[in-house]
Amino acid sequence: MNKQKLTLALLTFTILAGCESSSPSPVTELPADNGSPVVVTPEEMAPEIVTAKEQNDISTDSLPVEISCEPLKYHCHSQRKAPALSKETDKNLSAALNIADRGFAISAARRLESVKAKNDYEQAILHYHLANLNTEIMGKNAVALDYILKAIDSGNLPAEEYKSALYLEIMLLVELGWFDMSEEKALQYFAYIDEPFDMDIFELFEQIAQLKRDQKRHDLLLEIQTMFDEQEQRQAAQEVLDEIQSRVNKNRLTHSQVKLQINKTRKLKDNSTCRVMTYQCHRQRAQKSPSGPVQKALKKAQKLLKDKSFMEAKNLLESIQPSSDFDAAMVNRLLAYLYSDAKLHELSLNHARTALSGYILNAEDHRYLMRLEIVELYYFGEFEQAKQKLEQHLNYDESTSDTYMEGLLLRIAKLQNNRQVLRTLQNQALQSPERAEILYMYQVFSHFGDIQERTQTTQASNDSKPKVIYQKEYAYPMEAAKEGITGSIILKFDLNTQGEPINIRVMNATPKGYFEEAGIKALEQWRYKVELDDAGNVIGGNDLEVHFTWNIGRSQ
Repeated sequence: MNKQKLTLALLTFTILAGCESSSPSPVTELPADNGSPVVVTPEEMAPEIVTAKEQNDISTDSLPVEISCEPLKYHCHSQRKAPALSKETDKNLSAALNIADRGFAISAARRLESVKAKNDYEQAILHYHLANLNTEIMGKNAVALDYILKAIDSGNLPAEEYKSALYLEIMLLVELGWFDMSEEKALQYFAYIDEPFDMDIFELFEQIAQLKRDQKRHDLLLEIQTMFDEQEQRQAAQEVLDEIQSRVNKNRLTHSQVKLQINKTRKLKDNSTCRVMTYQCHRQRAQKSPSGPVQKALKKAQKLLKDKSFMEAKNLLESIQPSSDFDAAMVNRLLAYLYSDAKLHELSLNHARTALSGYILNAEDHRYLMRLEIVELYYFGEFEQAKQKLEQHLNYDESTSDTYMEGLLLRIAKLQNNRQVLRTLQNQALQSPERAEILYMYQVFSHFGDIQERTQTTQASNDSKPKVIYQKEYAYPMEAAKEGITGSIILKFDLNTQGEPINIRVMNATPKGYFEEAGIKALEQWRYKVELDDAGNVIGGNDLEVHFTWNIGRSQ
């Protein structure tokens, strides 16, 4: 046994000594494709020896590292690895997008709205896709803008989605008619992509110039887009961006100095005696009801209005003999709504003001009629009065905000071309929790196009002109609605002695072939109150012009 151990020890020593003193023969490896043999030395075959420090360095480098991008730039942002969606969310998202691809955007949006995100990243992705889906649904641009702003503000979108979201935000702002803000957002977009030119954004700039009827700027932007020399194109584009930046900087200096003309109130701390009439105090009064015959007549008139029997309802209401101030207030209230539906804003205003005087109506009816008065003042072109009445409404309601009315304020600021007030209101709206509702109401008030503000001069000059006493609202042509096409037409016409439009002709239609018939059919049913001169001709009854806009969900 000892002899075997000694022999093994000597053999081991001989092998070890041989490894240190002599190089073994190289190994010849035959390739699989029977080509030339490859000689591989033992050193090449031996495993690489890694030190503890090197091993630590390798382990550290292999861990996922959050890439810091301050300020955020597309090139850096795109290097961040986006998390994976959960299987359930990914499945629901894929299904919704497949539904949308088949043309059912509403169904797809509803499905996505029901998905519960597992984390902030998934929520941002869902908001991003909901924004895109809502842009495909007529009348949902306000909702789309709300969703895309949520996605952007989350800070969780990957680079491609973030870039696309910034573009969509700008596009929707252009659709709202918020041109200054859309151009400022475009500057942020260019800072993110770190380039002075992007074809899609410059197409939006061109669209803004066209809507502003700025032909010189439109031609310049079109020229930049068609330049062949890239360096020349970038330089010209940068000059446009510099001009926008200069304008933005100038406007920022005045934004902080803007004082809004609406003084919003808060709830009164001590109003137990109702020395100031508010909604809460008003509703403490006992509820009133019209007298029997009047109540019966009001119900019949409401049914006639529901059936669109305008003239019958009007005649019935005007025939009512009220037996109390409350009866009279209720009749005037319904007449105000009747004339509002008929787009006869001056008559609606007169009846609303009569019904509101003295706080005779019940609190809820009074509250909503105050709103109607404000809206009618807007449609009548009395913008300053509308703002004063809004302040009274907020005081009555003891409220600091009203999403319905804030949309109206935005529209008035736009029509008055008061850039400072408009921008202040825009910022407030976009930061509001009720952002989608405010933007929707802004679109509603934009639907019928621009309204001219009334002044003393315009009132005096309009005294002898024909006045509309009945308007038929124009329908949205089915073909245009299905294709999501918006447009407008300008019609010219004359009036006969009965106040009926005749000789109707289309002066302009954009696009052609979609809206002309609907506009003419509606105008044929309008009626005017006319005055005749000594020769029996209608005073101011020739070459009247009306502008119809089909712009559901969008602003001019």
